[in-house]
Amino acid sequence: MVVSNSVKWYDSGKFLTEKRQFITDPLWHSGVYYVQESSSMILADIFRQLYGNDSPKQALDLCAAPGGKSTLLQTLLADDSILIANEVIRPRAQILKENHIRLGLSENLIITQNDPRDFSGLEEFFDYIQIDAPCSGEGMFRKDKSAVEEWSEANCQLCAERQKRIIADIFPALSKDGFLVYSTCTFNPDENEKLIDWACNQFDFKSIQLNFKPEWNISEVEYNGVFGYYFYPHKVEGEGLFVSVLKKESGFGLFRPSAVKRQKPVLIPELIESENIFNENGILKFETEILSAMKQSVSKKLNLVYSGIELGELKGKDFIPAQALANFHKELHHFEKVEVDEKTALEFLRGNDPNLDLDTKGIRLLTYKGFGLGWVKFLGNRSNNYYPKPWRIRNF
Repeated sequence: MVVSNSVKWYDSGKFLTEKRQFITDPLWHSGVYYVQESSSMILADIFRQLYGNDSPKQALDLCAAPGGKSTLLQTLLADDSILIANEVIRPRAQILKENHIRLGLSENLIITQNDPRDFSGLEEFFDYIQIDAPCSGEGMFRKDKSAVEEWSEANCQLCAERQKRIIADIFPALSKDGFLVYSTCTFNPDENEKLIDWACNQFDFKSIQLNFKPEWNISEVEYNGVFGYYFYPHKVEGEGLFVSVLKKESGFGLFRPSAVKRQKPVLIPELIESENIFNENGILKFETEILSAMKQSVSKKLNLVYSGIELGELKGKDFIPAQALANFHKELHHFEKVEVDEKTALEFLRGNDPNLDLDTKGIRLLTYKGFGLGWVKFLGNRSNNYYPKPWRIRNF
């Protein structure tokens, strides 16, 4: 993979100099990078403007799939912050889960599959909410021909009404002085600055003016005293985007979950000893106390898809590690590693059993260029491939 200059508003984002099939790059499978549209990375600079060196405690990404913005947010949050990443459509919620596991960013994460209305009962539960709202998609016309074919005035109106419902549903869940970062990939004012004006008239929101560098060519729009920001593809290095920030002015303040009684930690020889490892319905998980408290507080109101880090399970006396343990960015295990070349890595990722020249039987972590790929069990004369079947490379 060849990269060039950094994205102007996010130094860690790099532009690709060529197109390629990322599914055939072992480093993509190891979670070394995530492919995302550059305009969306502006969230990192917005976060810096809102918080500086501080961080919200309890964040929500309401429309999170496939995971670009929520994984970016995970890298910005403090270690003691919690993120709930939500997706209403079940298959997309599974994709969201997969992308977070692949990138190894899940120690303080809960993934849910809920309609926005389900969050209205969590009063002042979040001090940061980001909504990448479903929209009419005008900003994708250059990139996606299907967006042009699906566009209509009726669909624009339908999107605007749906966006109003989303904001109305989520308003109670935002705490006093909390921020709502709203974005779309359309240029339709009814879904953008006019909608933000509606939100400020209907609810106790204040529009926040942002300060972007002039050379970024981001276009500010002001409408009835509210501010929004357009990314026009002919002006910026990215696709079409609109973003606006609101601050909630009323309420009693952020709700903080009470500590929960923890289970007795589970000790597994193959795992690094930690008080955060416990057994949940036969699955060994790594979950911080803060995350456990949050999960207990939301479990009766939300449909939980995933939380913490799935480490593996016990089968008889054997511990069988999970894929999340292989991809996690911190080492939580004592398994021996086996470095492989690109050809062997791709064969493994296709689901084939690799040929390994080892002295002893047992489970190993395959790595490529030092990054975890997945698990194999060496049996002496052959190896069993533990790479998840749904993740395996097909037709490449």
